[in-house]
Amino acid sequence: MVDRADESRTATRNISAVRAFLRLLEVKNIGAWIELWADDAEQYYPFGTAMFPSHMVGKSVIYDRWKNLPGMFDSLRFPIRETWIDGDTVIARFDGICQMKNGQAYRNAYVSIFKFDEAGKIREYWEYFDPILAGIDFGFAEVEYLTS
Repeated sequence: MVDRADESRTATRNISAVRAFLRLLEVKNIGAWIELWADDAEQYYPFGTAMFPSHMVGKSVIYDRWKNLPGMFDSLRFPIRETWIDGDTVIARFDGICQMKNGQAYRNAYVSIFKFDEAGKIREYWEYFDPILAGIDFGFAEVEYLTS
């Protein structure tokens, strides 16, 4: 028998963790942000191309990748548009509205998949975004569009 109360508590906890994930990025508190992750967590950038590692394993590896990110920005905002939940998984669609230290605006749209362990820690995180926008704005890539 499925305990609906337990399912509801788990769903609420996991949605709260997703909101905390984005809020802690906005306030640039990577120390608290990394505590949302399980020790053996995995992160994926499926469309990151050569600019971003496609797969990272372990809380310390993920921390090393993210720890300097807030210093690149004057401000970070990640308003959530929608969330969906299925068991231990939350899918969130949100925007990135950020102001870089060099004065340039960085905007992107995201769909992220969060999978949680039984303790409510992130065990898997998938981040989908437009890598062309990221590459251009972060200076990792130049794009020339060909006309037909």
